[in-house]
Amino acid sequence: MFRTGGRHLDVPRGTEVRLGRSGSWAPEASAFLADEETVSARHATVVHTADGAAWVTEVPQGATNGTRVNDRVLVPDRAVRLRNGDRVELGPRVGFVVRGVEDEPAGPPD
Repeated sequence: MFRTGGRHLDVPRGTEVRLGRSGSWAPEASAFLADEETVSARHATVVHTADGAAWVTEVPQGATNGTRVNDRVLVPDRAVRLRNGDRVELGPRVGFVVRGVEDEPAGPPD
């Protein structure tokens, strides 16, 4: 689950959610990101694996304003493991806090 400013986005186990402003590419997230000009139309994906691990990946071509996890800049197309309490930032103005993921190590999603 991502939480910010009273809004949240659930990413159930075994699913992938796309983060971006495009309603066709990121239907769940675009509902609250559509007006965020610093977020790319196709920004990043979040995978919540069946074993409870969660991973964020910036789109392969890169997002215009970048993606960060706890101030660490992501490399496009390289998954980064998320933990409870991590802060994910999409560009300079949009950030989310991660909640509800398992702490056990697991390999990156396929």
